[in-house]
Amino acid sequence: MENMRAPRAKFERIYIISPLKVAIVLLTSLHTFFVLISFLTSFWIETQSGNYGPLFRCEKPFHLKSYIVSPIDMKCYFGGFIYDIYLFKIPLIVLLIILSFILSIISIIASSLSFLKQSPSIRHRYWLYTISLLLFICLIDCFILVFIPLIYYHQIYEFRWGYGIHCGGTLFIFVSLLSSILTHNTDDVQYIEEIEK
Repeated sequence: MENMRAPRAKFERIYIISPLKVAIVLLTSLHTFFVLISFLTSFWIETQSGNYGPLFRCEKPFHLKSYIVSPIDMKCYFGGFIYDIYLFKIPLIVLLIILSFILSIISIIASSLSFLKQSPSIRHRYWLYTISLLLFICLIDCFILVFIPLIYYHQIYEFRWGYGIHCGGTLFIFVSLLSSILTHNTDDVQYIEEIEK
């Protein structure tokens, strides 16, 4: 009688990038895009005298004639928020937004490098760099969102769509931060079972 042997299981080790980590990179990229758009507009806060943003402000001069306010064409120029704090002759909010933008680019590069490296320890280290950068970005963006209403507390103002876009970018980076923390211990290496002939 012929000797029959059952086939033995063989496991192949493969590296698969987590879809959640790819989504984190996409959310960070959206944050970078939103920050760039909001940085280049003056529609963050609207007061009775005009619209104000990080770089530009558009003010509308008024002429009072018999208690009727008739606005003239709005004039736009560099200057940004009126009551901003200046550091080295540069507005604080401008510096913070530029820093947030640069850190977002660096975090995208760090997370992409974690996908390319083969060593688990190096991948884990790059992902920790990504988490740290996302934390700093989130803190910077939250500070901006709180600081702007504080410097205009003595005026009547309305938030405009530039402020809303920055809020959306902050929400994206906050979700990215939480997701990156939850996935920092997940192993992207999987084992697929094969039947040895």
